Amino acid sequence: MINTDQIKKTDKSPEYYQYYPRLFSAYYPKINTSFIEDLSKAGYIYYQSVLFTDSLIDDKDFSKIPYIQIYQEETIKILTSIYGRESIFWKYWGNRRNEYFEAVAIEKGLYIKNEIDISVYENLADKKSAFGKVAIDCLHVLDNESGTDVYEKLITSHHYFSVGFQLYDDIKDFKEDFTKDQFNWVVYELSKKVNFKDYDNNVLILNKLIYIEEIAQNILSRSIENFKKSISILETLNIESEWLKINRDMQKTIESYLDVTEGYIKTLEKKFEIKNSGNPASGFFNYSSVENDSIKKGLQYIENDSKENFAELKHYMYLSEREDFNNTSQIHASDTFQRAMLNDCLWDVTRNYNLDTQIFFHAECDYLANRTNKDEVGGWAYFPTVKEIAADIDDLGQIIQLFIKCNRPDLIENLCTKPILTALENRTDADGGIETWIIPRYSQTDIQKLQEYFNVTKWGKGPDVEVVANFVYALQKLQDDKYRDYIENSIKYILSHQHEKGYWESRWYYGNYYGTYVCLRLLKEFGDVYKEDINEAIDYIINSQHDDGGFSVSPEASTDPLNTAFALLSLKLCFPKDHLPVKKAENYLINSQAESGFWKEVDFIKPKAQEPYKSKTITTAFALKALC
Repeated sequence: MINTDQIKKTDKSPEYYQYYPRLFSAYYPKINTSFIEDLSKAGYIYYQSVLFTDSLIDDKDFSKIPYIQIYQEETIKILTSIYGRESIFWKYWGNRRNEYFEAVAIEKGLYIKNEIDISVYENLADKKSAFGKVAIDCLHVLDNESGTDVYEKLITSHHYFSVGFQLYDDIKDFKEDFTKDQFNWVVYELSKKVNFKDYDNNVLILNKLIYIEEIAQNILSRSIENFKKSISILETLNIESEWLKINRDMQKTIESYLDVTEGYIKTLEKKFEIKNSGNPASGFFNYSSVENDSIKKGLQYIENDSKENFAELKHYMYLSEREDFNNTSQIHASDTFQRAMLNDCLWDVTRNYNLDTQIFFHAECDYLANRTNKDEVGGWAYFPTVKEIAADIDDLGQIIQLFIKCNRPDLIENLCTKPILTALENRTDADGGIETWIIPRYSQTDIQKLQEYFNVTKWGKGPDVEVVANFVYALQKLQDDKYRDYIENSIKYILSHQHEKGYWESRWYYGNYYGTYVCLRLLKEFGDVYKEDINEAIDYIINSQHDDGGFSVSPEASTDPLNTAFALLSLKLCFPKDHLPVKKAENYLINSQAESGFWKEVDFIKPKAQEPYKSKTITTAFALKALC
């Protein structure tokens, strides 16, 4: 007896493949559920044999032959127990088997160098799903082949579903199919526009080209149209079924994927536009006296980005109307938070070399001052052009720290006091946590109500421990007694969120080292008061250092310069430069710097799932800060 539960544990196929006949059961209400359960088991087992057959054909994996035979025999036993040996069902079964064999032959005869009509591809997709149609055949026969109209509509809807699913699958499997030289409609369409040899058959470059050439977008749109056709047919039956839901879910999934794809292209276009706008940031400072080659090259890379309006530093995000955003543009670019972070790093580097930077930092402070929210609260929003995003204490805290270093009390008094008090008085919880978003709790404007709604439904309300630590550190640096009780209360919140292993986990940042750094930086402001908590964090960092001296976003990931910089900054809060873990981390950073001066981009900020912000400029800035 085949253990299907064991198979399910490792199967990466859609879950509904495990109970495919059940998807159509609403159209055949008279059929006993026990039959449907047996059919689902038989279908799932046979599906596994088809996967093994594909592996045999594509990869010449002959070890699968015994499994193919065993799984097919088990399927036939179950079906025979339901239908007997003389049922008309076996005629349907034979037809579907022949369709599948035809699909195998068709696919093996397709080559991208030939002209192929889309109808051939659609016929192939339909025949490849022949055993999926068996699920409908099974129920139709058990229903004594009555309801022919329903049966034919289900078969037709399955055809459109199969075509739509195959088109979508070809986009997802582009790299794998290209590498294995298997026919793929996306590969075929790309071959008509570019010569693969011109790109050295580099699958990563070619994968980008399918979006740049709008091939993926066109295929996704065709896929969506097929699902719409399937849904339209099913809706004429006036029955809500799992099959109808699967079709609707697939349509939404692919529409979302298309939306993200279009956003990716618009993001590239926006970055190119900014980079070539001829509108550089304010003039850079003179660093010619810096003799350290690594530091000088890093500063040169950052200066070059400044000449291109910090196009590489900026965060670009596509927020579409489909996601309920309603702004003058769907593509947004901002460097408010990034410029504050960058300049904080540059300040520390330039102080280390006694460089004359007064004009530069004065201009940078003015740049940030001009990006405040023009509303009752003020403060800074991560994306100023997105009305659904409120000001937040992370931006506020980061900018306050820069204003303090640059000795701009005028900007702190005029621009920061109101949002600070709004956050503390309206968004501080009893346990000391401070919510991330700066919105009055009561008497909200229409925009603030909209922002509150988006915080609940999309962003998350907080508090977020690393954000609280960054903000409270800024309050501590202000040395203003009116914030004292808030600071002490928030430190209790931060300590209560320290992991038992010693680190702090971030909500908005990848890995544990950034959150741990900002929390340690705050606690060190109080000398040895929190020595035990600090030591636990430092022990975690030392114990997680890689053999090459660096650190990584997770234990299984490769060492990277950004997390190494945060870990090194934490270590330097507690140890001298000649401490072994410090020296090893510094050596890793020096050795991992690119010849042109930058350190590679690493996933850093996570505003939305699967859409990380990362930047060579921001990694370079923190690497320089850590080394200095």
